[in-house]
Amino acid sequence: METVNISVRPRYLAGTDIAKKIRRAGLIPAVIYGKGFESRSVAVDPKPLTKALNGNFGRNQLFRVSVVSEEGEHLAIARQIATHPVTRKLLHVDFFVVQPDTPLALTVPLRLLGRSAGQKIGGRLNVMQRNIPVTCTPATLPAAIEIDLTPFEGGQGMTVDEAHYPEGVKPVYRKAYRLFEVSRPKLETEDVVETAAEDDDAAEGAEA
Repeated sequence: METVNISVRPRYLAGTDIAKKIRRAGLIPAVIYGKGFESRSVAVDPKPLTKALNGNFGRNQLFRVSVVSEEGEHLAIARQIATHPVTRKLLHVDFFVVQPDTPLALTVPLRLLGRSAGQKIGGRLNVMQRNIPVTCTPATLPAAIEIDLTPFEGGQGMTVDEAHYPEGVKPVYRKAYRLFEVSRPKLETEDVVETAAEDDDAAEGAEA
């Protein structure tokens, strides 16, 4: 379980004007909440938060949130992340407090590694899905679902149910949709078409 430490400041007032004052001070408004946890309004420095959310785990990054002048810390994941429509700067974030064994439903990126055997001879990699919905706990949360492409030949691919998942991680899907496939090289495809045409001609000659 990879976490990032974030320090937040308590805030006791809310409203649009207060939010604007917080942003002018170089911070952004935020909320900490969770099951069995009393919701807290806080303010946080967006710079380390943005850096963390652009890291290896992306928006699935786990945080250890500490409140200034208070003891202890809270394991949390970012939720309801608001950004400016033009600048993409953070405007607001909610921290959802979790336990290491809390079940979570998240979307994890698909990471394809290497170059397939089919690509090496002229085939093309076609990616149908770049993210996979999964259930896991903070303790088992992966940065990505990784698949080694090197053994895949032209015409081969993989569906979501065929992929290997880390222990404690389960894919969520209604049907076994395709994740990716490697197309056959163009010349190989043309050879197949020509062979099929020749077989048809031979069959027609035999019938005559």
